Amino acid sequence: MEIEDVRVLRATMPRVDPHWRTASYAANVVEGVTVELQAGGAVGTGAAVARPNGIPVEVLERELNGPVRELLVGNDALARTQIHQTLVAGPIQRAVVTAVDIALHDLLGKVTNLPCCALWGGAVRPAVQVVRMVGIKPPGELVDAVADLCSEGFTHFKVKLGTGVAEDMARIRALRAEFSDAIWIGVDGNGAYSVDDAIALSRGLAAFDVRLVEQPINYEDLDGLERLTAASPIPIMADQYVSGMKAALEVCQRRAAHVVSLKIGQAGSIDECRHIAAVCLESGVRVHIGGGARPAVVDAAHAHLALAIPGVDEECEVGECLALRNDPTAGIHIEGGKYLASPAPGLGHAVAASPGT
Repeated sequence: MEIEDVRVLRATMPRVDPHWRTASYAANVVEGVTVELQAGGAVGTGAAVARPNGIPVEVLERELNGPVRELLVGNDALARTQIHQTLVAGPIQRAVVTAVDIALHDLLGKVTNLPCCALWGGAVRPAVQVVRMVGIKPPGELVDAVADLCSEGFTHFKVKLGTGVAEDMARIRALRAEFSDAIWIGVDGNGAYSVDDAIALSRGLAAFDVRLVEQPINYEDLDGLERLTAASPIPIMADQYVSGMKAALEVCQRRAAHVVSLKIGQAGSIDECRHIAAVCLESGVRVHIGGGARPAVVDAAHAHLALAIPGVDEECEVGECLALRNDPTAGIHIEGGKYLASPAPGLGHAVAASPGT
């Protein structure tokens, strides 16, 4: 099945919350690209975004329109592993590699008229619970932001922290005072804390039924994660450290986290995500499908992983496409705060419109 054409579109997506910030960056717009692969009478869609303070979107666009297009056009769309290995050896930016990987999986699903989760063994649950993210805000504004999301049917939230133990505790105290046990709360420190302060934070937050603390210390400090995990009364989740199978194995072997955040962009491919999940779950480490502000087709890829992998957390960060305006992909399946399994082929998404339409 020969890839006949590659179409690349650039997307500028303003955030719904123009004051979005975390402990590591602030941004009111997300720049990204979508890629469409045409083969066998079908079109597979993938997407990627530029990282804050990292690789600019122009680089992603240039690689897709240059060496990636040259590799793909005329190649066999079913040779996904070979294509992936060639791209990685390129070297091509990982965001570009994963955009192509998502598009190839979506293409195969559409050609076979099957949802991607069916290609990976079938859905083991009818839906997954969507976790929405809320940026760093004063307590009163945080309460208002969560109330707005609750009015849309969401009950699970990951709150960005990182301005100090006392201030962060005040934020979560305000949420519990307002919503009691009606909401699920996880927090993300985005590497802002020392190990000792992260331990103090986790112990302080234990009284507020916080379900997990994500990567509160330096992203590369595995020794610190190990010490934090041993001392924390709340499950600690490793995120940025888990950049592939080797890092995941280190976390499991050293018990350096209770939970691993699994993302296609960090793992490098959908297949690698599935392999990492199997290793972590077999090692007794929980797996949480992470996410970020991305076009809906990326959220869909993560949701299909969560639908198809037995044992992963049912709370998944697969709704942050809703935090963006002008999403170029369409086909979201979120109702009542849950991402629903769908019989639509592939990932159920496509580029919504051509530029200017």
